[in-house]
Amino acid sequence: MMRPGHIRLPSIVLLLLLFFFAAISSNALLTAKHHSGLQRSRNSEISAHIQEDERYPRGEVIGSSGKIGSFILNSINSPVVPIVEESNNHQYPQCQPAAATPRGVSPGCLSPGNTPLYACIPSSAIQTVWEATVPHRWKDLVFLCNCIPSRHLNFDSSSDFTICILHFGVSHASVDDKGTASSLQPLPILNTSPQSPPTVVYGRHATTLAEVLKRDGISVEIASSAQHLQIVAAKKLAWSSLFWLLCHDSNEPMTVKEVWESKLKQIHELVEEMLPALERLASEPWTKRDDTELPKTSTSIKSIGTVQEVVDYLYAYSMSMKHGKITPSLRLGLNEIQERNGVLLSLMAKLSDDTDRANLPQLQLEMIRRVAGEESLERCLATAKTDDDRDGTNYLERVSCKASNLQFLHYPTKKNSRLKTNQLSVIIVGAGIIGSSLAHHLSRRGDLKVTVLDKSTSLLPKTGATDEDDDIFPGVATSSSFAWLNANDKFPLSYMQLNQLGMEMWHRHEMLKEYPVWSGALIRKEKKDLREKNSRYVCVGPLGRDDAMCLEPGIDFKNDPADKSSEFYFYPEEGFIEPIEVVKGLRVSAKGNGANFIGGGEIE
Repeated sequence: MMRPGHIRLPSIVLLLLLFFFAAISSNALLTAKHHSGLQRSRNSEISAHIQEDERYPRGEVIGSSGKIGSFILNSINSPVVPIVEESNNHQYPQCQPAAATPRGVSPGCLSPGNTPLYACIPSSAIQTVWEATVPHRWKDLVFLCNCIPSRHLNFDSSSDFTICILHFGVSHASVDDKGTASSLQPLPILNTSPQSPPTVVYGRHATTLAEVLKRDGISVEIASSAQHLQIVAAKKLAWSSLFWLLCHDSNEPMTVKEVWESKLKQIHELVEEMLPALERLASEPWTKRDDTELPKTSTSIKSIGTVQEVVDYLYAYSMSMKHGKITPSLRLGLNEIQERNGVLLSLMAKLSDDTDRANLPQLQLEMIRRVAGEESLERCLATAKTDDDRDGTNYLERVSCKASNLQFLHYPTKKNSRLKTNQLSVIIVGAGIIGSSLAHHLSRRGDLKVTVLDKSTSLLPKTGATDEDDDIFPGVATSSSFAWLNANDKFPLSYMQLNQLGMEMWHRHEMLKEYPVWSGALIRKEKKDLREKNSRYVCVGPLGRDDAMCLEPGIDFKNDPADKSSEFYFYPEEGFIEPIEVVKGLRVSAKGNGANFIGGGEIE
């Protein structure tokens, strides 16, 4: 009787396996004759393998599930149109131009160097994203958020970030082209107008980002200097600090337009009161980079401007969002009161060299008290504490996967709490594709004694056997089985991204990348079962019967009565593997690394 007991495996190995096999369909072991999408006779033009350095040639989007992130991803990943050559061969890309970086994966792993990493995140997450990004890609980070560069980027003043101060908004509309409501893939809807102040970008990827935004009609300006960007950020902070208070400083919430119609004098007084703080904020340095190497524009801003100029900016920005028919969120304003109002109040305190309330801007203090309450006011006035000495709690580590060039994020409880594995033995029960993969990856570490137990006696190829007489037990797979590598129709989004990451691992794995056949998959779907296409996955269709027969010439779709109520879709990213060959390769590799396979026993 063999009792392996409780075996504790390193978390990164389990994570690797989860990603690695998530791409295999839950109906993975199917007979090839029942699935038309994965025939080996696929046209070579369609099944051409995309090299690693050619995947995602236009970068990554971090925070792609948010409003801004989904808008940027949709803008970059335009609908796929097939290229039909004279020989009627269809060519399709095997991935979207930009990748949606899944949570738990280090930004910068999925795309080539020198391509943008669009970080569509809250300003409070900037440093966390920077720490999570692989270091050689820091220069490619593009932050699209409401940040104050001198405050949110002061942890590294030498990195060549790209910053974007947004003057547009995005909302989600859960309707399709026919106006039918749907909750599957909310569509990002742009909110802007020709009267909006230009969105300002600065940094090495400024021109690339400007081109992406301009395609959707967004007015964009490339900042002439770091100070130019800081001034624009200070003006944006003035709007964020004042208008959530002004809109809720009444019995009933008001729209921004209603505030301008009824409180114009109060707006002037508030701006005049805060102007010294805005001027000080606008003059704060935040980078050591050399502006001479960046794109130049004819526009140059060197000061915050007069009270009237600031008021004009506030009005233009207010009216650019649904013509002013919006009401800023009270909840969000309360949550961010220290980052908004607290920054300006602290600057006013420094200007007066006194924290006495009598010397602070009284109009804003009274409005904060009325709208947010005394407790929020005290929190806003409290001196922000900084703690650069980390104690290891929630310390972020990037863990490399030795079998690929991917890195995953790990948050141990303490900085040095990773499992010590010296002189440990690991027993794996079951030598199927997962057990064999565990044996392969654990045996590569060199510090573990790996033993694999299975009831079969044919676990390894016979010495001197040829492919014809080599008979091994692969698990539940049979000689007519294949495993489908796909992520189509996977919901929710997190599950789809897990499958996509599994497919990416099959592309990159140093040993197993030779096994998949990236043939694409032709799927026939009932019209009533169709889901919206999204910008995260290449889907070509609906296709007619002639196109379907071009992809699968061995099947006569015209004589299939079921086709009248269905449509065809082609997923060029997908492929398949032969499980027997993969299992054999994993076991042989594990054996070569010192793993011991024991068969013929019963495990209780």
